[in-house]
Amino acid sequence: MKKIILFFIAIFTVSFSQDEKISIDDLVNIKWKMKRYITDGINLRVESGRRRDYQIFKPNNKREEMLFGEKYENLHWEYLPFGEFIMMYSEKKDIYIPARITEFKKNEELRLTIFDINSGKIITIIYEAD
Repeated sequence: MKKIILFFIAIFTVSFSQDEKISIDDLVNIKWKMKRYITDGINLRVESGRRRDYQIFKPNNKREEMLFGEKYENLHWEYLPFGEFIMMYSEKKDIYIPARITEFKKNEELRLTIFDINSGKIITIIYEAD
C-alpha cells in the first residue's frame, strides 16, 4: 500500500511540474516512436519486436498506430485537457485506453502512463518525436 501511495505522489509531482501547457497542436501529425517504458520503477528497453512501434495522432481525432509490427490506421483518439489525458479508441470505439500525459517536451518526448489490465501494473510508455 505504501508503494502505491508513493507511486501516485511521484506521478502527480511530475505531471504538475511540467513547464509547458499541452495543446492539441503539439501532439498532432508527429510520429511518436516508442523509446522505452517503465514498470515497477524499472526502466526497460523496447523489445526487438516492438522497435518500430509508434503512434501518430491525426486531425479530426484519427489515430495511426504500429503495434508489434502490425499497422492500424482507422483508430480514434481525443485529448482531455482537464487532467491531461489522451483517450485512445479502437476502430469501432468499443475498446478504449485512458492514458495520462505524465511528461511532455514539445517536439522531443511524450510520456503516457496507463494501467495494464493483463499484468495489473501501471506502465509509463516513453515516446520520442521522429
